[in-house]
Amino acid sequence: MGYGDEILAAGQAHRLFAADPARRVGIFDRHARPRWHPIWDGNPILATPAAIAAGEPVHVVVNGPHCRPYIQGPFTAESGWTFNYAFRARDHVAQLYLTDEELCLGRQIRAHCGPYVLIDPGSKHANLRWPFESWARLVAARPEHTWVQHTWPGGPLIVPGVQPFHTTTFREACGLVASAAVYLRGESGMLHAAAALGVPTVAIWGGCMAFEVLGGYATQVAVGVHQPPCGRYLPCAHCAEIMAGITVEEVLAGLDKIGVE
Repeated sequence: MGYGDEILAAGQAHRLFAADPARRVGIFDRHARPRWHPIWDGNPILATPAAIAAGEPVHVVVNGPHCRPYIQGPFTAESGWTFNYAFRARDHVAQLYLTDEELCLGRQIRAHCGPYVLIDPGSKHANLRWPFESWARLVAARPEHTWVQHTWPGGPLIVPGVQPFHTTTFREACGLVASAAVYLRGESGMLHAAAALGVPTVAIWGGCMAFEVLGGYATQVAVGVHQPPCGRYLPCAHCAEIMAGITVEEVLAGLDKIGVE
């Protein structure tokens, strides 16, 4: 749970606003309290808690901790998440409003290096990580591409053959995504950010998360999708085995389907 959840909340808001732009949208928690998140900064269709408190009439989205639309209760750490298959992220595509400062690094890389493939081998969830050795073989297989990796404090090792660039915030990382020719990583909130920015992605899926619920964006090519998803957020052998079995050739085929231009 994190930034990706808040991008999905903004996506719900954009769908409501598109249907009736006469009112902005307020995002509320499970206790009916309006709330705000930094990833929504600059979004003109969202009403701030202060505006709502001042009496602005709004459409209502209920999305927050313990009331995410794609998760059903009850669940436990042992059972993992239970997914709500009535919700589809691809039907709720958000928009992100990054500042020129946040976009600057990606634009500079594009200007100096041309089209680049941005990768991110990291994930806070072990079940969503493709093996580091596979990332290294992937980059080595296509030396003609410009490979870029965004890094952060405590992030993954740097893959040999890439140009690493450090970001300190999620929004700065989104700025690198915005200028990429292709973004390539395991399932995460950053894939929802890429969809919001309209950037083509290759998503290395695996067996943890529900593709029908959280994947399938028009700009996304998914590889290694396994059904049914286990939903486990604690490390599990099932997910490790599936991730290890996703081949470099599969991922390259996904990359070729998009192309690097």
